[in-house]
Amino acid sequence: MDFKEHLLKYLPSDFVDELLISLEKPRTNSLILNTNKIKEEEFINMFPNIQKNENLYNSYSYDKNIYPFGKSYLFDNGAYYIIDKSSQLTTSFLEVNDNDLILDLCAAPGGKTISLALKYPNANIISNDLSLQRALTLSSNIEKLGLSNVYVINNDFSKIYKNFPETFDSIILDAPCSGSAMFRKSTEMKNDWNYKKVLAFSKIQQELLEIAFFMLKPGGFLVYSTCSFSYEEDDENILNFLKKHKNCKVFALKDDKTFYHTQELKEGIHLFPNLFDGEGQFICYLKKDGNITNNLTKNNPKTTFKSYPINLNYIEENKGIYYGYNLNFNFKNMHLIRKGLLIGEENKGIFKPSFHLAHYLSCTNTISLNEEEFKKYIHGDEISKNLNLKNDYYIVSYKNLNLGFIKYTNGKLKNLYPKGLRH
Repeated sequence: MDFKEHLLKYLPSDFVDELLISLEKPRTNSLILNTNKIKEEEFINMFPNIQKNENLYNSYSYDKNIYPFGKSYLFDNGAYYIIDKSSQLTTSFLEVNDNDLILDLCAAPGGKTISLALKYPNANIISNDLSLQRALTLSSNIEKLGLSNVYVINNDFSKIYKNFPETFDSIILDAPCSGSAMFRKSTEMKNDWNYKKVLAFSKIQQELLEIAFFMLKPGGFLVYSTCSFSYEEDDENILNFLKKHKNCKVFALKDDKTFYHTQELKEGIHLFPNLFDGEGQFICYLKKDGNITNNLTKNNPKTTFKSYPINLNYIEENKGIYYGYNLNFNFKNMHLIRKGLLIGEENKGIFKPSFHLAHYLSCTNTISLNEEEFKKYIHGDEISKNLNLKNDYYIVSYKNLNLGFIKYTNGKLKNLYPKGLRH
């Protein structure tokens, strides 16, 4: 069965033709702005040809031939995160309360986590990926954006989910899939598609739905999504799941003329690029019967750590590594990669602040670099600059955007910009 025949199993033939034509067109490009680092008005003035996506939080579409945003120092330093509109829309319907505990089960590289973390800074998001390498990429993205309300883990939940019955207020399940909605992004994905993959991923998705629902609190929401156009991975999975779980209901979302719905599952949203100005996605919200209860305890935040202004509840020391976080949660049996804000590490009584801390803090009281100094810094060079400062660690900034730390020693700014970002 080829891809077109597969689609014709549940879509009208004229619609399939339109969809296939749209998949040959260039992909769309969009981003979410981090207004902790750059204000919307300033960003629009810098890039006047961007287009605001009105129904999405701090979201903009752009032409990458005009603005190569993925190659900018603004991207490297967390002023925005590149994410497709379809992906951001997935979690846009979710209403989150302060101190909610959210699990993003298959999170890397982090778009859905980041969208929620920026929109709801007082929520707590545990962001997981089965792949260690992908989880490390996710952790790096959280670091650049300066987020303190994300806890990055690397676990196979099929082995540990029973430790967390009815634990999470909301769970995001962007399930691994056959990837047909990514054909415009990846030729390899297109060439690798086959029906056996669809059936194999459908089975994995069913298992993940069971795991996620077990960990969801009564009254909580399970956000299910795939980047697949396959009925077996989308509507069919949800319909079969509902038959087995009478304490689960499909939640109807605000509709739009660019959304496609099947008759069997009218509450599910298919984003097809011949209708929706973005890449493909399937979205469905499931609600567990019952009333939500928040059982997390919140402590009084501390305001400083070694003179650095923070607003986080705890400082944890783990072999000289310090974290700031707002979540009182037992991470036992989890492989924890990043617990909120990585503040820095202490070795032999000397404290070295982290790149993450530089991006968490505001640009107040930083060393402002001129253009020449900025170019040297992102290249990894040492900078000569006589300042009336004691020898210590300081944040350097460029145009009110924090770049990272330097160590000031007798008129020399020793460069601490991460090697992976230097250019």
